[in-house]
Amino acid sequence: MKSLFPEKIHYYIYIFALFILVVGLPLSKFLMSLAEIILACNWLLEGRVKNKFVCFWKNKTALILSSLLLLHFVGLFYTDDYAYALKDIRIKVPLLILPLIISTSKPISQKIFDFILYVFIQAIIIGTIISTLILVGIIHRPIVDIRNISIFISHIRFALLICLAVFISAHYFLKAVTNLNKILWSLVIIWLVIFLILMESLTGLGALFIVLIALIIYGIFTIENSILKYGGLIFICGAIPILFMYLNSTVKNKNDKNNLSYAKLDSCTSQFNLYEHDLRGKLTENGNLIWINVCKKEIVESWNSRSNIKIGEKDLSGNDLYFTLIRFLTSKGLKKDADGVLLLTDNELKAIERGVPNVNYQSISSLKGRIYETLWEIDLYNTTGVASGHSLTQRFEYWKTAWCIVKNNLLFGVGTGDVPMAFEEMYIKNNSLLIKEWRLRAHNQYLTIAVAFGFIGFIWFLITLIYPILTEKNIKTDFIYMTFFIIAIVSFFAEDTLETQAGVTFFAFINSFLLFAKEKK
Repeated sequence: MKSLFPEKIHYYIYIFALFILVVGLPLSKFLMSLAEIILACNWLLEGRVKNKFVCFWKNKTALILSSLLLLHFVGLFYTDDYAYALKDIRIKVPLLILPLIISTSKPISQKIFDFILYVFIQAIIIGTIISTLILVGIIHRPIVDIRNISIFISHIRFALLICLAVFISAHYFLKAVTNLNKILWSLVIIWLVIFLILMESLTGLGALFIVLIALIIYGIFTIENSILKYGGLIFICGAIPILFMYLNSTVKNKNDKNNLSYAKLDSCTSQFNLYEHDLRGKLTENGNLIWINVCKKEIVESWNSRSNIKIGEKDLSGNDLYFTLIRFLTSKGLKKDADGVLLLTDNELKAIERGVPNVNYQSISSLKGRIYETLWEIDLYNTTGVASGHSLTQRFEYWKTAWCIVKNNLLFGVGTGDVPMAFEEMYIKNNSLLIKEWRLRAHNQYLTIAVAFGFIGFIWFLITLIYPILTEKNIKTDFIYMTFFIIAIVSFFAEDTLETQAGVTFFAFINSFLLFAKEKK
């Protein structure tokens, strides 16, 4: 088949589609899909399809990367739910087409390669600015949770893209030859890190910290410059204790308790209704026990007279409003009665309606509040086994359930389409305390692969991840690729990164682009 246009035109279309794709990654699922369609059509219309497949077959790295999709086709042979299986395969088509197209297309120059990465960083910055305008109220959108400011893609996916942009910017900072360029790249890095803090992204900040520590450790053993070597060592020795002290102050604030006895507690409210006290309950807010000085009758009457969200309903974050209110009153040191509710300000009432459980963390963006709430979730889970509605402890239940499925289907898994069914059945079998709406999949890519394809599929998945590092020349010293690799494998622990369009496109495109797109030196 001859090409539809001159080779030069197809080359320009290819580059144009790459630009659309890097803009779409943080800003538009539609642009992601459009770019992939343009890439595929241009690749076919360019002709020489047979030769391209021959080249693809000879490129073992590209072949291994795309074989992850083949694994999903193999899983069709022993699945029952073909509708879900085909939907899953459709989402994961980028795992094949992006390595295939990029590895068999004309390589781009280093200049164009750099320019595409510049555009990617600019798109990320635009996304953070739009999110910030939403946060401060210039763009009017309802914000119940800080995650709501990421309006284009999942806040976790956005955080991973920001992490990658930070290290790409660091790469160009190191390459910059003028002070002005170094200042500009420094400002980009600082802003992106600040935004991760504003977004309270523990996943993003965790990935950022892990990559940074890994790079510094690598540098300590490989860099000959003694100033950089010992500077990195000093940074690690200083950063880890500072982080520990920061976390410890939050833990101390959460775990401080006021020691009380029944003799010190009032028996009646000011309206002569009886209090309920449970000193055996270990949960606290700001050192105050939650389940003492509780008069539910008064709480219901006084709260319902002030708010449109009634007791018995969910707050705007999806949690039990009554429990959120009890925690908030406790955090203020107020009794849980009519007097306590009446002492709440209008702003505090709105915060409770949004799902804020502690008076100290009413701000939409509070990293310390996010850490506090995460620690509180763990405490609640350890004390009561309740995880519904709490992002971290729900994952404990997801992982536990996934592991049970893996043990029962050790070698080959349950197949491509039966993953949701297997989870649903195992939740019932284990009498999980998770309510139905929160009974989701593993939220761990490694476990998800093991559930679907067993131990054999899991091993093959690991091979597809590490094969480029083992075989591609100079990849171990490629700063951008190694940071991407670490970010990706870290994200797989906390998310099913490859189960959504944004996640699978992020992984398949960045992996293929960094490995195959530019001219080999």
